[in-house]
Amino acid sequence: MHNVADNYLRAIFEGSYLTGKTSNKRLAGLLGVSPATTTEQVKKMCQKGIVISQRYGAISFSKEGERQAIQLIKKFRLCEAWLDNELNLPLEQIASQAWKLANFDSQLMYDQLNEQLNYPSKTPFGTDVQEPRLFNESIHSLNSLKPQQKCKLAEYLDNSKVIGYVQQIGLKIGYGYFAEKVDRDFDILFLSSKEGQQQMVSRKVGKYIYVRVLE
Repeated sequence: MHNVADNYLRAIFEGSYLTGKTSNKRLAGLLGVSPATTTEQVKKMCQKGIVISQRYGAISFSKEGERQAIQLIKKFRLCEAWLDNELNLPLEQIASQAWKLANFDSQLMYDQLNEQLNYPSKTPFGTDVQEPRLFNESIHSLNSLKPQQKCKLAEYLDNSKVIGYVQQIGLKIGYGYFAEKVDRDFDILFLSSKEGQQQMVSRKVGKYIYVRVLE
């Protein structure tokens, strides 16, 4: 079972993906704990030199923290690829079970599993297996789209709530979409596919859905 530090490394990575920083509120939401709890744990991680708590509450990795997080995410995503390729589990189960399986510290096990799977490049959620990065200039949050922009869905957060939401509204990796408009009163982004189907995407979830903007 992962320790508390592992859970926080993953959550900070996911919460600061593409931006390099996250907030105490977002971190608490990802972990399902109170902001007071995250404040205390982040303080401990700051003392160990793993994270940096900046002015106005911004939380980011130190170089060492980012290194540790990427090593952890590599094992996690390799296990996701393994469960998808070998067992064909439902997506929600893939994410939760892979996290449990990724709690190993054997480099030999990692290397042999990677070789056995022929070095998979992507998880079923579109994320990089071999070289996960905190910054990726080629992708953007769905929420960054402007009306009339076209995009292709690249990846999304492997969180059970996000997975369930993406499946429910029918978004698919690799498919092209067109941003029609944003309703800021209800915080909804209206997308349409080339087949003419329209999806309403909550911008609360949209910050964890990532696209490649098309010219």
